[in-house]
Amino acid sequence: MPEAHGIVVLLHGLGRTRRSMARLASRLTAAGYRVETLDYPSRRLGIAACAAHLRPTVSAIRQRAGGPIVLVGHSMGGLVARHLAAPDPALAAGLVMLGTPNRGSEAADCMSASRLGRVVFGPALRDLRTDASAAIPVPHCPMAVVAGTRALIPFFRSRILRPHDGLVSVARAGLGAGERSCTVPAHHTRLMDHPATVAAVLETLSAWFPAAGRAG
Repeated sequence: MPEAHGIVVLLHGLGRTRRSMARLASRLTAAGYRVETLDYPSRRLGIAACAAHLRPTVSAIRQRAGGPIVLVGHSMGGLVARHLAAPDPALAAGLVMLGTPNRGSEAADCMSASRLGRVVFGPALRDLRTDASAAIPVPHCPMAVVAGTRALIPFFRSRILRPHDGLVSVARAGLGAGERSCTVPAHHTRLMDHPATVAAVLETLSAWFPAAGRAG
């Protein structure tokens, strides 16, 4: 029998695992949401292929939920979520993207020019470049963007438009599709753990899930 409660699906970024989303998952669970945190082979497949890999699992979660779910993706996870949500309007009640390079990342441009970068990060790296961003589909569900403004990663500071989080600028995080947006004083790697990010995600979820979609 389908569950009566809304479900939030968390997707990690490039080179990370589901463990990187554990703290956010804990906060959302404590707030009364049902949370699924998924792994996928981010360094082995391109972004579209990562979405195809996840689709059966996400579709099963949607069926179990008995209604649209919310996808929350950190960095590349937000682009994977766009691929998941775009072809199926019934899948997602909304999509939250945390530090996602919706218009590509200059850091990915730099790293993809390096053989070492391509070996370490795999085929998804080219999908994160600024010249590849137009190929990522835009879903029709409500969307929200949270962008960081603290840059602790030193390597690309001079190459990324300020303000940025060390890898993704605020300007390139924006999709320009009528999405909710906010900035938080956090760096890219731990953006999903920042209290202001958690607060923004919770505020967005409360707008997208009716009161009946909360556990408790």
